[in-house]
Amino acid sequence: MRQIDLQAEIFRLRQLGSDFEDLHSEIRSLTLTPGTDARQQLTAKIVDTNELVQQAMFRLAALDGSQYTAVPGSRPSLEALASVVSAASIAACDLSCALEANPLEGAPFPGPPADEAAVRTARHAEAVPAMAEHLADAAHQLNLAHTGCYYLASGITRDLKQHAEQNQATPAPKITDSQYAVLARLSASGGTRYVISRYGVLKVIDKDRATVNVATLNALIKRGFVAVDTTTSLHQGQRLDVTAEGHRALAQYKPTTTPARTAAVTRPAAMQAAAGRTR
Repeated sequence: MRQIDLQAEIFRLRQLGSDFEDLHSEIRSLTLTPGTDARQQLTAKIVDTNELVQQAMFRLAALDGSQYTAVPGSRPSLEALASVVSAASIAACDLSCALEANPLEGAPFPGPPADEAAVRTARHAEAVPAMAEHLADAAHQLNLAHTGCYYLASGITRDLKQHAEQNQATPAPKITDSQYAVLARLSASGGTRYVISRYGVLKVIDKDRATVNVATLNALIKRGFVAVDTTTSLHQGQRLDVTAEGHRALAQYKPTTTPARTAAVTRPAAMQAAAGRTR
């Protein structure tokens, strides 16, 4: 579970919503003259829309797998952000359809002479309403994306506030000294759980490659204090990250040992590794 600046993400979502709103207004006020002029305007708007699609995907990637996923209500929010990506992508597609409907000048296939002026007039008359319809569809999708971003920014703010209030009202989870030591070591940059040898011996290490006690880790996983990335196999190595509840337990931990024993929790990595092997 990655730790990110959620307040910064809320700000970025609001900014993205503002960008979608601006582009929506630009599309609605767009007046297209069929031909090269329309092609140039549509091309610029397609590029702008795809850039916003990319930004929306970046926001989704940042929130997915972060500490926000432990907050009640985060799943609907992530699904809503995915729908923002979808709406913006459809808007780009609608603009591309308008580009396709735009008649471009060029020589026809060889054949009997034709009244090129009449043909041009007919093509333009057919293209104008088709292009207008595609622009209206694109504007509608951009408005959905703009609304979705503001809804998400407000929703995430509300979720975080409610979650913080709930945590304050809920007693802090109690952990043992040994569990605290493991959580403290994994909280910085996580760890790895893997299998060595053909006999399936399970090993756990922290970022300094010092051994972590497997039994203690399993207890933390069971209590939801440590998350395991099971998308990879144990032979490849599974990443370990402290969850939001684990960080809460760390922050509110009260040692039950003497100061001398507690100090041993932060001993050098080599000594930690040796202690882990002897447990």
